[in-house]
Amino acid sequence: MILLISITLIVLLSCYVVHYTFRNKNRISNMVGMMISMSNSMMVSISLGTILGTFIQNKDITMPTIVAVLIGMVVGYLNGRPVSLMASVDGVVAGIMGGMMGSMLGVMLQPKSAELMIYFIDVVFVLVTLLLLRLIDEETKKDKQKNFNKKPIVAKPIVLIALLVFIGALVFVKGPIFSNASEKPIEDINYASVSNEIYEVVVTPTGYTPNNLIIKAGTSAIINFKTKELSCTGIIISDELGFNVSLKENTNNYIKIKSLNPGVYHYTCGMNMYSGTITVVE
Repeated sequence: MILLISITLIVLLSCYVVHYTFRNKNRISNMVGMMISMSNSMMVSISLGTILGTFIQNKDITMPTIVAVLIGMVVGYLNGRPVSLMASVDGVVAGIMGGMMGSMLGVMLQPKSAELMIYFIDVVFVLVTLLLLRLIDEETKKDKQKNFNKKPIVAKPIVLIALLVFIGALVFVKGPIFSNASEKPIEDINYASVSNEIYEVVVTPTGYTPNNLIIKAGTSAIINFKTKELSCTGIIISDELGFNVSLKENTNNYIKIKSLNPGVYHYTCGMNMYSGTITVVE
């Protein structure tokens, strides 16, 4: 839900800034037009890059970067074109930079911090948008009475504040409706040591030792990811095993493995730099 609300908010506000700029293009100076185009496109691309990078499970930044950069370039061009070509170029370049930075930030976030960061991005985006609209109003204040038009409800500060409060509730209120099913908290995993074999993997900033475990098919097992100092290895992701967990530092982290069929199952760190395997044999 947070993902959908955030993207919708970003799209609506950025489109309105483009529309508002176009509506007042004859009264906006070139310098101000450049600033508006650059700010809007960079905020759009950073925000979308961060959101998409956060929710890409395999932590590959290729698609989040491409999508965020392209959208940022389009917004920058459209926002600046009513004012001048120079403003469009400024917006396009800002969109490129924002898309690359946002996607890198998104893939580096731990799953437990993702929703908080998205909420922070939403707050910053709304504040910058309100400042841009205020800047346009300042530029056109001499003709304000003549060209008066009511802003749509989505651009009204009180509505935006109410929306941010609602999103904040989704992030901070704990309960079944707001829980993140993709991450399994380590502390909630229960096991019976008498009925499961326990395997140990030492987790360091540079990898997993051993990086291959051999377990028997048809039986459940427990892996103790014993951590010391962590880096991106503190996040373990595996679509094959259903992992998306954030390990605690300097302690034992027990993860229960259900009965598996023979084969090789892979897991990686949060940035897809370090990996390990679990080999299931008869």
